[in-house]
Amino acid sequence: MNTLQIPNKVEMLQVLQSFVVESAKVYNLPDNLLEKLKLISEEAFLQVIKNSFSPNEESSVKINIQADDFYFQLSFFDKGLPYDESLAREYHPVTDIDSFDAEGMELFLIRQYVDNVEWINHGHDGKEFRLSFEIPHRDIITILKNDTEQSEEKISSPDDVEIREFRESDAIKIARTIYRAYGYTYPNEDMYYPEKIVKLNASGELISVVCFDKKTEEVVGHYALERPGLGAVAESGQAVVAPGYRGLNLMGKMRDILESKAELLKLEGIMSQPVTSHIYSQKVNTSFGSHPCGISFGLVPQKLSFKQINQSLSQRESCMLYFKPFKQRNKTLFIPERHLEIIKKIYQELQIPFLEGVFAVPDRNEPGQVLSGYAAGWGFGEIVVKKPGSKNFTEVKRALYDLLFTLKADVIFLYVPLEERDLSELIELVEKEKFFFCGIVPSYLDGKDVIKFEYLNGSIDTSKIEIYGEEAKQIFSYILNEKERVLS
Repeated sequence: MNTLQIPNKVEMLQVLQSFVVESAKVYNLPDNLLEKLKLISEEAFLQVIKNSFSPNEESSVKINIQADDFYFQLSFFDKGLPYDESLAREYHPVTDIDSFDAEGMELFLIRQYVDNVEWINHGHDGKEFRLSFEIPHRDIITILKNDTEQSEEKISSPDDVEIREFRESDAIKIARTIYRAYGYTYPNEDMYYPEKIVKLNASGELISVVCFDKKTEEVVGHYALERPGLGAVAESGQAVVAPGYRGLNLMGKMRDILESKAELLKLEGIMSQPVTSHIYSQKVNTSFGSHPCGISFGLVPQKLSFKQINQSLSQRESCMLYFKPFKQRNKTLFIPERHLEIIKKIYQELQIPFLEGVFAVPDRNEPGQVLSGYAAGWGFGEIVVKKPGSKNFTEVKRALYDLLFTLKADVIFLYVPLEERDLSELIELVEKEKFFFCGIVPSYLDGKDVIKFEYLNGSIDTSKIEIYGEEAKQIFSYILNEKERVLS
């Protein structure tokens, strides 16, 4: 454990930050975490000074740092004013719009970068503001640093390859295969950390299937369903087959198991987001019976942020949206007139039946609810209209400004429910704010269908986007026209 005690003065910030950053280096934390620690240590120290001491009150703050295999923990101890329980609530600058202030934004920013935030009372010993950062202790680059084994995979026999569900011992082998197939360029950093693969599978947020070569005892393929929050829809991805094992339809065999798992879990369907820098993954999705339903411009960062990555795409990578339904349910959709034709066409291709809702005057007494979040590692924000109401547009606009000007999001996605009531008025207003239609996602929000809109804080060269199939090209053409209309 490292300890520092300093006066409760803003002038001590540089001393604090040097202590935190140098301590982090001792614990071999990845470089991309050092800048976050520098920022968050400043915000946390200012929070402690502001909430624990009166102006000009002289005292001190003790800072403790400790780390284990999974967490780097930064604690601030003081004997100032008693702990304020209101600080512990999950502060959200959009849903708490009426009470929003600068202090709330500071706490919001802290929560974006810290895995766990705690305020702890220690009685006569004062109180503690504890911040915990998850630090995977062994990434695959470190593990393979001194590995002299040849990276080229050599197939033994197709009969030796077993397609099966994930086992804990597979995790390091999955990471090794991801690294050898993609080098440093795979966009999902979790797949470089064996213990994260184990943790996500244990929670059900990742459902992995592997191709296991029984002769070499190596994982030579991986495919998974991602299910954050254990919602009604899973997203397929994390797909890789070792170079020497391609052409054996291993991807299709893994997908069959994943679809069986999805049906067993009674999921509404599987969503996927294949890249558009080539058509191969889109073609694969079509072969599995998935249908295009939209696009996410600039979903993947241009510059990848993994520990040893220093490579850039020519621009942020865009991804098509595909969906494959697994069960039908009765649904009534309130489709805005402007997008009626394309949305009906998408549902027809998906073979998802629905009833058209009867539009009525909205209830002006219900304020509604809007949520937002920011994926710091990916550089995009999300805004979700959780409950329709009279304050939806005000809250969407506030969330947009927070994401644009405070968090500097490159891309912002907006999800508007289709099953609640007529939201044409809201859609007209958000389109005036430069959000443009980019598709629909069935069962996405609490099991309900949504329209997806997007705001680009920059530009995307759409001539570099490759689209497979006439069905997808028609949707893409419509979205391009909408993008041009809204942004003109």
